[in-house]
Amino acid sequence: MKLIFMVLSTVIVMTTLTAKADDTLETKDFKSSVMAKTAGSGKGVIVVLTERGEVAADAAYLLASQLDHNPGFKPLFLAEESDKLDADMKMLSLTSESLPAVIFYSKTGKELGRVVSALPALKTHQMQAAAY
Repeated sequence: MKLIFMVLSTVIVMTTLTAKADDTLETKDFKSSVMAKTAGSGKGVIVVLTERGEVAADAAYLLASQLDHNPGFKPLFLAEESDKLDADMKMLSLTSESLPAVIFYSKTGKELGRVVSALPALKTHQMQAAAY
């Protein structure tokens, strides 16, 4: 039952994030994307930056779980192609080992904190259980 809920949550979050996009991210740079989201937020923005592929689904689940714990923050999910991803990682001083990255921004666009090499909580628990 929990697995079904996780899958449905991920699909809903990804659909919502896609439906609420103001412009395509290809036409805006990272900072303007963050600032556009902060304009309508209560407290700020939670950005998840990751490469495309299988890891993107895990990163979307990670973003969904952060929204429950951070009311008032708007989500910004960025699963990018390698050329755009490389440019954003360079600007943020991230390495490829740092992905997926969760970055919190205030309503004014100031970075509040970040978590790099983030894994969804469920995967962490599964990995810990397998170790015993």
